[in-house]
Amino acid sequence: MSQSTHVPADPQGYAPQPPAPAKKPFYKRAWFIVLAVLVVIAIATQGGGGDGESTTATGDASPGDAAAAPAVDTPAAEAPAPEAPGIGEPAADGDFNFVVNGVDCSGTEIGNEFLSQKAQGQFCIVDLTITNIGDQAQSFFGDNATLFNAQGQQFSADGEAAIYLENSSSLYEEINPGNTLASKVVFDVPAGTVPTSIELHDSAFSGGVTVSLQ
Repeated sequence: MSQSTHVPADPQGYAPQPPAPAKKPFYKRAWFIVLAVLVVIAIATQGGGGDGESTTATGDASPGDAAAAPAVDTPAAEAPAPEAPGIGEPAADGDFNFVVNGVDCSGTEIGNEFLSQKAQGQFCIVDLTITNIGDQAQSFFGDNATLFNAQGQQFSADGEAAIYLENSSSLYEEINPGNTLASKVVFDVPAGTVPTSIELHDSAFSGGVTVSLQ
């Protein structure tokens, strides 16, 4: 036969009260959770640039960002081209060393009263000396020279006019190593032309050297 458990009544006639439920910790209460969420939102807003500007918009970068950025190759500045030698200065091409002594564009006729030639425009006569700095004889042809003006126009030598010029020595001359030749190359150019440079060659196939006449 089962036995029931009987709780004796309070002597004063009151039934015993059940134990009070345990209180929730404060960090589990709704007001604390809401407050914590608001604090997190405020911190996130300030950390993301609360002044309305981001690091991307301002272009500011931390040292770490600079280190991580790939290097960009900057092309090196090109060196300025060397100036061309001028009148009275040596200019070498191949086995010849040239020195331009001057240029005269005042004449319109070459020769004498018996044999002469008139220019189509005006004659420009370039006075120069040529020294053979090589190890063997080399031929000089005045026709290998080219005259230029400021507009970049090119003028070839006038070998026929050079025939009438005394001591021209520009048609054909053989120069032995160490020897120097005095020569005058003639150009027939339009009246009023002002030559700015001359290109000289030790042969028809050489690279040539430019001498400034200004």
